[in-house]
Formats: sequence, C-alpha cells, structure tokens
Amino acid sequence: MLFLCRDNAALSILAEALLRELDGLHFDAFSAGLEPADKVQAAAMGELRHGFSSLELLNPKSWLEFTSEWAPQMDFVVTLCDESARVDVRAFHGAPELRRWTLTPSAYAAGSAVENAFWQILKRVEDFIAAERRPWPSLKLPAVASCASDACDLLLSGQ
Repeated sequence: MLFLCRDNAALSILAEALLRELDGLHFDAFSAGLEPADKVQAAAMGELRHGFSSLELLNPKSWLEFTSEWAPQMDFVVTLCDESARVDVRAFHGAPELRRWTLTPSAYAAGSAVENAFWQILKRVEDFIAAERRPWPSLKLPAVASCASDACDLLLSGQ
C-alpha cells in the first residue's frame, strides 16, 4: 500500500508508520510525495517516537520511485491531500485501487495539527486493516495413521 501526499513529510509518513506497526505482517507500507520535503516534520516524528519500530525507514520519497520497473506492485494507493488525488494510478504496476482519505479540518488547525491528524489516520488504518486483511491460509497437516492399541502401547513404552 502506498500513501501519497504533497510533501511526504507528515500525513503519509504517519500512515506508513501506523500500517507497518499495526499489521506489517499482512501489508507492505510505503509513502511518497509529489514534491518530497528534505526531511520528516519533527512533529510527525514526535507522534511516532514512543512505541514505534523502524523509524529509520521513514524519510520523504518521490512518488516516481514507485513507478519504475523495479518498484513493488501496489494493491492500494491512498491519497491524503487534494494534490495527490490527481495522480494517475495507471503509473503504478498492477492495477492498484485508489482510495481518498479526507481528514477533517481539525487536522490542519494550529497547535495540535499533527496530533489530530495522527488520531484520524490511526482510525482509518484500523478500519482498513479490519476490512482488507485476509486470513493466513490454513495449514493442512497430514493425517496421522491410527494404530492398534497394542502397537501404540509399544511405541509409547519405547520397546
């Protein structure tokens, strides 16, 4: 899954980190921006500093990195701003489903903007996991042959 926003410095970084942390076994999480910033916003890293692994993987990247021939195939592309909603998903390998996650205006309010965005994105990621997670294939063990009680007694006694 690829999360897109304009600068890949806060919203898409939060989404990538949350999905990776909450269900990285079932989903690959990436983020990118149309015009990537030089670094992740300090406020975004502040929201993630406690309890998140792999913070070193979080850095702004261009969405074009995910359109090259070596790029991973995306099943979903999620846009987090108006600018990124205009990206043509046909540029990505496969046929990813485009989703638009609109954040309420409080996510952009002064002061606790990143914290508000964090909680909104957390809810969206949790809903996504609940809706899209597929169970692991069940493990089929070979049938165990039954034995006559005398033979089982011998096996258990070690004779």
